[in-house]
Amino acid sequence: MIASVKLFNYRIYLPELLIILFCYLIVEKCFAWFFTQNAYINVVAVKALSLLIYGYILVDFNSLKLKEKIYVGLFSVFIVKLILQSLIEYQVPFRNFEIYTVLFPIIYTVFIKSVMRKMNADLLGFIAGFYLVTYLAFMALFGHQFSFSLEHIEPNSGPFSGDTRIIHAHSIFMMIIPFLWYLNKFITRQTLQSFLLFALCFTIILIHQHRSVWSSAIFATLIYFVMVLRTNRKALTGIASFTVTSFLVCIIALYYVSSISPGLLDFFSDRFAEILNPSTESGTGGFRIQQREMYMNFIREKPLLGWSFEGYSLPNPLVDWWDAGTGHHFHEGFIEILFYHGIVGFLFKFSFLVYIVYKAFSSKISNRAVVLIPFCLSGLIFSLSYVAPLIYWGHVGMCLYYLETNKNFKE
Repeated sequence: MIASVKLFNYRIYLPELLIILFCYLIVEKCFAWFFTQNAYINVVAVKALSLLIYGYILVDFNSLKLKEKIYVGLFSVFIVKLILQSLIEYQVPFRNFEIYTVLFPIIYTVFIKSVMRKMNADLLGFIAGFYLVTYLAFMALFGHQFSFSLEHIEPNSGPFSGDTRIIHAHSIFMMIIPFLWYLNKFITRQTLQSFLLFALCFTIILIHQHRSVWSSAIFATLIYFVMVLRTNRKALTGIASFTVTSFLVCIIALYYVSSISPGLLDFFSDRFAEILNPSTESGTGGFRIQQREMYMNFIREKPLLGWSFEGYSLPNPLVDWWDAGTGHHFHEGFIEILFYHGIVGFLFKFSFLVYIVYKAFSSKISNRAVVLIPFCLSGLIFSLSYVAPLIYWGHVGMCLYYLETNKNFKE
């Protein structure tokens, strides 16, 4: 008999748990930091894992569905083209591994979808609990310097933001999953526990002040309400309860915050206003706009297949903050894929999200997909500010799995 464990009310067989932890969740930087507090080792480990997963997908090719085989086949064509290009132009098998990592999320999405299907898994509740517990544990161990001041602190690598927000936007963005999960549980079941956990997730997203995450969470919430109203008419009662409860809680919270720290509301108001006026700030918003405009000039020169290895070697046209030979450190996911792999690579990588948009309006989707679709689509907003992390594409794979099942799971 295979041993099993129970986590977050989910019973998981030990082999499945090991796959989930060390082929899926380990690429979440906050979680990986518990194993080794060395950003370089963690990056190398993820690169090695990406090669192992690609090798596994090739060996397991016959068990994939037709659409998955097409994705793997096209990805392999890309890789063969890059290998030949590297051999001809630079006399090495693959000159810059990062050119591979920009495309690898395609394989990772297929891998997670395939693994979930083989396990017949229902892991969304587990993933929601995982992120909440991981966040609390991480802040307890490494978050002692947290404050609202936004002062620069070290370190600024691994899962850290480099300032007193402590955690990078990549990881706080993932908090949208438990945020939506507990919101959905409250709307469908109206329990106090669900609302309190939702409020905790909301507070976490709020206090870390990543405006890219704020924008993504607002977008995801709007999409969620559209989805839940379209798929569950009984949700109207839950939405009414949520609206009234949230209004009362906000009134109480605003009263106490304004009494204890009157300037805090103005501070958050100013931070939120910067979302609507990014070009007026002297920080990352203005830099993103400048970087986008600069790199669009390069993209227009090689629009179809991008600059590939040649682009990786180009000097950074904007700043000299980063070491030579480390490529271009993009603040936007769309620009990264367009620069390195052109329109062809862009359509290939983001076609998963186009399919999710199409399925969102299909006649039958699972109750889990109602939660995951808004999160996955919010990645489009997040990608305007950052390159979405690899774990995000794993969650896209999980969403595709739930869309494929077309059945509702027990709460």
